[in-house]
Amino acid sequence: MDHRLSGDYSEDEAFRMHPESSGSEVYPHANEYEKLGRRMMKKLPDYPVKDSTHFVWEIQDWSAARKENKLVSPLFNCGGYYWNVLLFPRGNADAVSLYLEPHPPADDSEKLNSDWYVCAQFALDIWNPLHPSSHYPSGSSHRFNKNETDWGFSSFISSRDLADPLKVGQPHAILENNQINITAFVRVLDDTSTGVLWSNFVNYDSKLSTGFVGLNNQGATCYLNSLLQSYFTTKKFRNLVCQIPTQEQTTAKTSNKNSKAVALALQRIFYLMESSDQPVGTMELTRSFGWDSSEAFTQHDVQELNRVLMDKLESAMKGSHIENRLNDIFVGRMKSFIKCVNVPYESSRIEDFWDIQLNVKGLRNLLESFRNYIDIEMLDGENKYQAGEEYGYQDAKKGVVFESFPPVLHLQLKRFEYDFMVDDLVKIDDFYEFPDKIDLRPYLDEDLDEDVKSQNWNYKLHGVLVHQGSISNGHYYAMIKPESEKNTWLRFDDDKVWKVTPSEVFKENFGAADLSPQQVKSLSRMEQNEHLIRKATSAYMLVYYREGQLSDILPDSLATVPEHVSGQIEKEREELASLEKAKQDALYYLNVKMVTAENFAYFNGFDICPDPTKTKEYDNQIFDARAYPITMKVRKDAKFSHVYKLIAYKLGYVERFNEDAVGLDEDNASSMIEDEAMDNFAYPFSLMIMKQRNNKTIRPDIIIPKECLNETVSQVFTRYFRKSHDELTFFVRENQKEMRQIKNEDNFITAERFNFDNVSSKVTENVLNLTEASVDNSMTLFLKYFDPISDTLRGLTFVLLSKNMVLSLIKNLINEFLGFDVSTPLEFYEEVSRTRIEPIDQSLALEKSELGSGDILAIQLADRNDFQSACGLGSLQKYYKFMLTRLHIQVKPCKVSEEDEDSDYVADDGIFQSTENLNADSAEAKELKLARELSKSFDLWVSTTYTYEELAARIACNIGSHVDPKYLRLFVTHDHGERLPLLSTMSLSQIFPRQVAVSTVSQFEFEILNITLKEYENMKAIKIHWLESIYQDHVYDLLVPKTSPVSDLIQKLTQKIDLPQEKLSGLLVWTGKDHKYVDLVKFDRPIDDLKDDFEIYCGYFPAEVEILVCHDMFKRYAEPESHDGHEISDPIIRGEFEKAQKYSNVLNIIPVFHFHKSTTYTHGKPFVFAAFPDEPFEQTKERLRNKLGLGILAFEKIRIALADLDDKGRYLDVDKPGFNLLDEISKFESHVSLALDHRDRDPKRSNPLDKGISIG
Repeated sequence: MDHRLSGDYSEDEAFRMHPESSGSEVYPHANEYEKLGRRMMKKLPDYPVKDSTHFVWEIQDWSAARKENKLVSPLFNCGGYYWNVLLFPRGNADAVSLYLEPHPPADDSEKLNSDWYVCAQFALDIWNPLHPSSHYPSGSSHRFNKNETDWGFSSFISSRDLADPLKVGQPHAILENNQINITAFVRVLDDTSTGVLWSNFVNYDSKLSTGFVGLNNQGATCYLNSLLQSYFTTKKFRNLVCQIPTQEQTTAKTSNKNSKAVALALQRIFYLMESSDQPVGTMELTRSFGWDSSEAFTQHDVQELNRVLMDKLESAMKGSHIENRLNDIFVGRMKSFIKCVNVPYESSRIEDFWDIQLNVKGLRNLLESFRNYIDIEMLDGENKYQAGEEYGYQDAKKGVVFESFPPVLHLQLKRFEYDFMVDDLVKIDDFYEFPDKIDLRPYLDEDLDEDVKSQNWNYKLHGVLVHQGSISNGHYYAMIKPESEKNTWLRFDDDKVWKVTPSEVFKENFGAADLSPQQVKSLSRMEQNEHLIRKATSAYMLVYYREGQLSDILPDSLATVPEHVSGQIEKEREELASLEKAKQDALYYLNVKMVTAENFAYFNGFDICPDPTKTKEYDNQIFDARAYPITMKVRKDAKFSHVYKLIAYKLGYVERFNEDAVGLDEDNASSMIEDEAMDNFAYPFSLMIMKQRNNKTIRPDIIIPKECLNETVSQVFTRYFRKSHDELTFFVRENQKEMRQIKNEDNFITAERFNFDNVSSKVTENVLNLTEASVDNSMTLFLKYFDPISDTLRGLTFVLLSKNMVLSLIKNLINEFLGFDVSTPLEFYEEVSRTRIEPIDQSLALEKSELGSGDILAIQLADRNDFQSACGLGSLQKYYKFMLTRLHIQVKPCKVSEEDEDSDYVADDGIFQSTENLNADSAEAKELKLARELSKSFDLWVSTTYTYEELAARIACNIGSHVDPKYLRLFVTHDHGERLPLLSTMSLSQIFPRQVAVSTVSQFEFEILNITLKEYENMKAIKIHWLESIYQDHVYDLLVPKTSPVSDLIQKLTQKIDLPQEKLSGLLVWTGKDHKYVDLVKFDRPIDDLKDDFEIYCGYFPAEVEILVCHDMFKRYAEPESHDGHEISDPIIRGEFEKAQKYSNVLNIIPVFHFHKSTTYTHGKPFVFAAFPDEPFEQTKERLRNKLGLGILAFEKIRIALADLDDKGRYLDVDKPGFNLLDEISKFESHVSLALDHRDRDPKRSNPLDKGISIG
């Protein structure tokens, strides 16, 4: 039976109840098809119904059916597809399995479309034909396609439950009289509006489907991804980012280098998002923030990230033609005011805002939140406002109004708040609506000009940033409408982007109201799950565009990313493509590397030539360019004879060649020599295999035998080389490069006139000798020479010697080759390995000295005492040790500011100015010349075994002879700019491993002191915060003798800041730790008594000092000019001082700390604050605001609480009539602190486990 279902049904029809269901699921009878179909398949908003039907499959003999593994129902039609039910009576253990299966229509040629799919809601119901109240339905939905051709339930119902009336709560079981019916309800939906309904996104292409690509999630960076996508689709912002000057980022000044790095990374990621077809990574951007890998797995506050990112971009735009242009996009203005009711007095302040934080809790929608934001607070009764000396305390209205809204309005919905009762953040999942369009005119200042208020202040929703989950385990994504003309919404969910319906944008992100237990029980299991998901899914940020400026916010034309950005990315893509090509080539090609005598003659490292497999010793820039071997690529299946011919061509022994014979790629443009009768040609060189010995050295070994010429390259590689290095390396032993074949000059030179390049030129320029290479029993030894003047060891060439040869017999030949007198005494050493340099007895035969082919002989003058060496090495043995421990450093002078701890002890380096008009011999000119020398940076090689004294001597020598190393203070600087000062007792081995990669350049800085370093190290460095106000502080690093009192520290500080004399009596010093107050610091306390992990604060607190002095708890730093406080210029501080004198009998000082949302996350500077009896809280707030140094609007965002020593406490109801802070403090039995809940205005964490957002 095949029956069509009508489209619409009422919701008040009678349902039956299955008592065993989870809670109380209610269903119509099985034969009430329309009602049951509606109950099982809820309407899906925004997806039209193509067709719907139900089909009843009558099974007359269940016993017979039980014997079958699988039964297939008759076909029925719905939505252009044929459907059937698949029944497995014994499908899963003892349970019945039921599935629904569609069959797609074929075209006229009967060829099935491989991309077919159909979206369907369906339900399957198994029931008693005679008693339809006994039935068991279950529903689902699915996107059927070629990979998922059926869908259903593997354990629909157990065989035992079929015969059990209790399963359905009816007098009759489902299975009676061996008969059973199965109904299939099917509703086919049209998903053309999105094309992804119930998609699993396998092989989904975001760029093809939406025109946008997603962003990869590094671990927990989905919150960052959603914000970036919002910015990317705000085209005006994207255009602005593209105009930030970043080409000089690498040479930017330190002050804005990090900002430029962030801007450059953002330009790069925007270009990648525009041009890529695949999801884009954000690791480069987060690295520009200065984040380590752990921060990629930490979810940060989005609003905090937003503000810090904007700060960095603003900094990067400074000095350019787009400076302050971000304000034109995101910044509005609001006015906070206090207006007296009965007198003409108003205090107001207009401030910029980048976003608006709106309350959600207890409010139903966005309009109510805006009304709540501008609600008027009355200041009356005991909470009256102090309207100055003229009017005194007055009833007043306090509130906020908006002066203007920005083109792009970011609304932060306060979905997260700190709960003191649970001491943790909680998420507010309340139902809360937001509209597609909102008129913001009602929230503007009534006093604005009419031409302003009459403008179009309608805003259209273009972005919804969503959080799904709990406070500790959630996911972020964004719903964005990227175009103004189309109503197409897209979901940007990490690496995927897809179209969504209006219901998914709005209704599904409103959150959900709490349900009573009775309401929960009335829901089906599926409905309960839907409610839980909806409650956990809510918008936390809304992005509205001003309706009248949509064409400006979303322009048709886009600025192009700077050419240096796009060019670099395209270059990287080409390099990546080349790497991929190289991986493919590796399957068919091998690298052949040829090392020549010329390479050896210009090489000054270990072994024969630079070896990239020795990563710590290799760099492609530190050696002479002529020392690097040539690498070629040849096919694995090419004849090895072709390699010989190719090398002959590369070395210039032959000129004719055939481009295809060797099978090399086009990049090398190399080939085989044309071979008419060349097979018997004897080249004037031999190929020696370069092999790694057991001691990790790589030396020439045996000569390739002639029988290998007919083998393939791959066969030779397999026979002679290690598979771990995918290349064949040969030393090309050319006849004319052998030492005895090279013509020497007739005139001798002294060691002082020796020059390596002259010797190397003799080797490389020796005339061609096309005699056939000899293959005899001679051993091939390689010669190196150590020059004691330049402190350099370098290769010379090779020599062929008999194993019975005695070294003393060839000493004359070596002297002639070097250009020395033949009688010059020489010493011989064998370079056995990097750590074994052994002397050779010149009287023994080579064989008895255990020398063999491929070994290296290092030679030096026997008499070296009369030479002045460049680096103080002077001997071959020391040179080898230096090579093993050498460290490449770059040294530059420190830039010392007045705030630095040692600024008083750094020698004055003069003023940089022109010396054109100065006498070159004048003292001023010499001083300027010295200053310029000090400003230059230089690099040199040192040893990791150096002591501080040795390192200082080397650096001082490079600075100039006028610098005494004893006055030199050195620092190692890290990648992030941190400086580590070196102590005079340290050695480099305490900082660096014994061997550092030569490709690494370590950064050092120096400063020249006016006292010796030893004297300097007996001082103690103290970091002290000078507080102009709590949020206007300067940190000074001061050096004072360890035995001096704190008063000496304060004296130095007051001189540094040039503090007026009248303020000295009101100075207060205290310590803090982890952003909390610890203790007062008396001025006679020894400096050495201050703990290193305490922060030290100093500020002008005359009222608090007065209270402490009155209770004999503190002695002033200096005596006051008067005792009535008339020298105090600030009226609020003076009034505070007068109250302190009035209530001098009350010890009323309370510590204060700052936190945000949780007392485990403290920030800011702790301080102390005086509370006075009977003081109206409006006056207390004004004193507190003044001490913090905040504006009215910023201060209003602070929530005030009291917390005990265990950080337990409560927020204060400061709006309560007659509220007094001291009275509230007295209600606590233990000591309490004033706790200020607000965002960190300087978000830099010292605790790596409690990180907020810090960029750069």
